[in-house]
Amino acid sequence: MSRLAPTALSIALVAVISLAAHAEVWLVAVTVAVVQVLVAAAPPPADARGRSVRTPKVAATVAAATVATVVTVRPSVLVGAEGSVSGSSGGVASGTLAGILPAVAVGVMLALVSQMLRSDGRRDLVSSTGYAVTLTMFASLSVGWISAVQAVNGPEVVVIGAAAVAASLLTWTVPLDRWICGSLAITAGGAGGAAAAIVLDSSLTPVFGVTVGLAVGLFAVLGQVLGRAWAKARRHAAAGWGFPGALSVALTAPVVHVGGQLVTAF
Repeated sequence: MSRLAPTALSIALVAVISLAAHAEVWLVAVTVAVVQVLVAAAPPPADARGRSVRTPKVAATVAAATVATVVTVRPSVLVGAEGSVSGSSGGVASGTLAGILPAVAVGVMLALVSQMLRSDGRRDLVSSTGYAVTLTMFASLSVGWISAVQAVNGPEVVVIGAAAVAASLLTWTVPLDRWICGSLAITAGGAGGAAAAIVLDSSLTPVFGVTVGLAVGLFAVLGQVLGRAWAKARRHAAAGWGFPGALSVALTAPVVHVGGQLVTAF
């Protein structure tokens, strides 16, 4: 399975996210929704014998992704109605990942309901449910790009994260030993983040770029590896590019979010 196609998809997605970050938050949310749909369309995993494990996953994953996106864009929905007790006892600000927990809860419930509606004897029940819940988590994590945009210097942080994803994954396509290539890819992520911080006209320092870039590079490569392993030997439209490419974007999202929260430390 070629590394080039999922790499191209990941770079295209983060490039669009970077452009949208300088426009409107909802444009970032739309791009993130594309990532979430690609995660929901993941190929069914295989059991120990290589047989596909039937996994009702689309409804649970899409529902969880929708909840996570809505809450991240509009975190005030968690506060409650005006004048309610929750409105006076707690506050929810923008730039948070508060939507992930309720999203996963919705995803788990729908995953269980989907299993109850199966009429095939529920073979591999535990594995099937576990895979569906895992996909809901992956899809929900991708909202980290949205919350990063809402943080201090958010658009610049997103650009640094995107540059790190591009640099690391382009290096990952080099045909070398996977351990050597992986190490170079993570290093390239740090270099890409530092270069973006230097080019950007902002208060972000190269040290910040290297720190975020190294972490982003690690999870970008991990997304490719995990996505390819999940889709191994699967004859599915998203097996070769869609799922691995989207997974790199989803797994790097929380890192970019954390970077946005650490801006003041650098």
